[in-house]
Amino acid sequence: MYISKFFKPHISDISPYIPGKMSENFIKLASNENNYGPSKKVIDAIKNKSGDVFRYPYKDELVREKISDYCNSSTGKNLTCKENIILGNGSDELIELLIKTFQSPYIGFYPSFVEYNRVSKIFNEIYYEIPLNDDFTFDCRKFTNNEKFERAKVVFLCSPNNPTGGIIERRDIEKILKFNKIVVVDEAYYEFSNLTSLDLTGEYENLIVIRTMAKAFGIAGLRIGYGIANKEIIKFLHKVKPPFNVNCLAQETALAALDDVDFMKRNVERIVKDREILGKILSKKFKVFDSRTNFLFADVFPYTAQEFFDKLYEKKIIARTFGKLEGFKGEYVRISVGTEEENKILIEVIENTF
Repeated sequence: MYISKFFKPHISDISPYIPGKMSENFIKLASNENNYGPSKKVIDAIKNKSGDVFRYPYKDELVREKISDYCNSSTGKNLTCKENIILGNGSDELIELLIKTFQSPYIGFYPSFVEYNRVSKIFNEIYYEIPLNDDFTFDCRKFTNNEKFERAKVVFLCSPNNPTGGIIERRDIEKILKFNKIVVVDEAYYEFSNLTSLDLTGEYENLIVIRTMAKAFGIAGLRIGYGIANKEIIKFLHKVKPPFNVNCLAQETALAALDDVDFMKRNVERIVKDREILGKILSKKFKVFDSRTNFLFADVFPYTAQEFFDKLYEKKIIARTFGKLEGFKGEYVRISVGTEEENKILIEVIENTF
């Protein structure tokens, strides 16, 4: 078609993001959602504030103050204030804002969250990837003793990592921070690991921590993420942030969810407990990797990832296929930890099918 000549040439090589499959009346364990759902306070907030959708969102400052309180309570230190925080339409938008703001090249490890690489390509920027070890652990020396690392200006570290579930040791994050590059630590699964680099933002002005309320707080459908960094970085990120990027109901639900942190913590405890149980069951059949998240990553060989998916799908359970990963041997799937009842059904299917 003649219109193709108007497209930016580099866009043709970009793959769209494919979300986890969703089918009605199935147990969905494909997208690392919290199937326990949000606090009743969140539901009430949506009902009570639904009539206000004719107004532009105006509670950005209040949400940032509330998040600041939550961050300070989690570290036991008074490290952040609203000026240290930026809100995003999910943490995905924060990744986009970072790539809009900071110069490339960027670097991360592989496999990790695909959006770092994909968004870089959208903006026609350079993104390097250094493979993890064969067992998906992170080798700091291999990562930093690399000419690509030397050229990079921004480092993306997903910890705990999606899709593998592993963590980067704090000492390794500090080593990387000392190279005086911008270091982004993606803590989307922080609440499930209780490990954070947030307190290092007071010591290292080159550190940015990004988080989401999609996972632990159970509001993935409302898209709210946040970033924490020194005030100068946040000021520059606000220069490129679209106006009203977080909608009014997302703001209200964030406030409500943060008013019921105990609800979130109870559900996280249940998910972590069931993650360990599910991991032991899966390990009897397949190679399962250590996880500090709300999901498990497994090599399901001798089945292909698609065969594994299809067998679960026949039983109305949806997992996420990764298949073969370049440079790694195996057939990989990711399975979210569901509710207690959903996990019992999954375990029964695994024990009787494979």
